[in-house]
Amino acid sequence: MPSASPELGIVTFASSLVGLEPNPNCMKRLATTILIIGTFAFITNELAAQVRVGGKVGANYFIGGQKIQPDPKDPPTNPKGLGLAFGAYVEIPFSDMVGIRPELEFSFRKLLTEQSVTQKFDNTQVTYNGQPATFTGEQTILTETDQRLSYFQINAPITLTPTEGLRVMIGPSFGFLMSGKRNEDVTTTTKGTLNGNTSLDQNDFETSKKKGSAATKDFKKMEMAAMAGVGYTLDVGLDLDLRYYRGLSTTFDQSQGSSRYRIWSNLVEFAVGWTFGGG
Repeated sequence: MPSASPELGIVTFASSLVGLEPNPNCMKRLATTILIIGTFAFITNELAAQVRVGGKVGANYFIGGQKIQPDPKDPPTNPKGLGLAFGAYVEIPFSDMVGIRPELEFSFRKLLTEQSVTQKFDNTQVTYNGQPATFTGEQTILTETDQRLSYFQINAPITLTPTEGLRVMIGPSFGFLMSGKRNEDVTTTTKGTLNGNTSLDQNDFETSKKKGSAATKDFKKMEMAAMAGVGYTLDVGLDLDLRYYRGLSTTFDQSQGSSRYRIWSNLVEFAVGWTFGGG
């Protein structure tokens, strides 16, 4: 009586449990599937071992590019100011050279501007203390604006690593405006003479504060920007990061009658962080 192969008996028994007969083609497909799954699991495990996470905190400097139509005689200064930022990131390598660094960040920006408008008068009829008078001289109105904006930012830069620790970054950034507040100080300085014989040297000061939608009504709720930068991670995990954001869409857009005032974002950011993980 010929002897039966133990391997064939095991396969026959396993197949009988599911109502199938042994089939060489099925066995090949099964082996191929197991090989693919095993290879995918191995690659995933290798990549997971190299994924690193971290957190960062730093400062940003906003420099607004503005365009006013038509060109005013006394335009406001370009908005600029020092702000803060903090967030978290994940470093995912595709190879030793290329990877991606998704980030979630809170960006707090400050936009400081001032505008000085001077008007001259020559024996001009005015109202002073409720009484008609003639005024010769000049009046200067200085408006100082402190605009604060808070953004939730999503960055997705592609990273290139030419040498160990050094990275070059380029990619998109999306900012979502969360809140804001606006402080405005107006100083009016008047110098000259009233009715040809009374000297006048007067300073008037007014301040106003706005917050919420009243302070951000002309700012876009979503901002898209292009980002480029460099960074370096030390062996111990200390991470240094310097980058530049250029707005691709307007940050501020205000129209009044035939005039239009627009601002584009230029943001320089430096951050210090700490990176964990990696094999």
